[in-house]
Amino acid sequence: MHEESYNFEKGPEIHYYEFYSNGPNGKIKKVIQYQQVSSDEEIFNLGFGDVDIESGQVNDLSVSNNQDTKRVLITVAKTILEFMEEHPTAIIIAKGSTPSRTRLYQMSIAQFWDEIKGIFEVKGLIDNEWKSFKKGQNFEAFFIFKK
Repeated sequence: MHEESYNFEKGPEIHYYEFYSNGPNGKIKKVIQYQQVSSDEEIFNLGFGDVDIESGQVNDLSVSNNQDTKRVLITVAKTILEFMEEHPTAIIIAKGSTPSRTRLYQMSIAQFWDEIKGIFEVKGLIDNEWKSFKKGQNFEAFFIFKK
């Protein structure tokens, strides 16, 4: 991906990345965590959100409105690339905290589909069934893994 992204740092936890969004609402710390959901397999949930200044907790429902959505999503995608380099047999589950955020993920996958399909297999959940990703189809969640 040759789009502009934010610089991110891998945190002290093994599956943790952080970066700062900069825009009209200031500098907002964002966190991406890959949490293993199966002890038998390398299946990881992609968690993403803003860090609440007061509590220090990650809020996956916050809306920062920093007018940099594309750059933020490109940054998340680049952490997926890095994570998959370190865990080539991993499967990542991506589902937004709301249907509109899942739709945003879907639109991003569709926008960069020509690059993605050469590297990853993407399955989408629709009617309780995992199907190969297709542009224009609405999915509830995504599985991403290396070809």
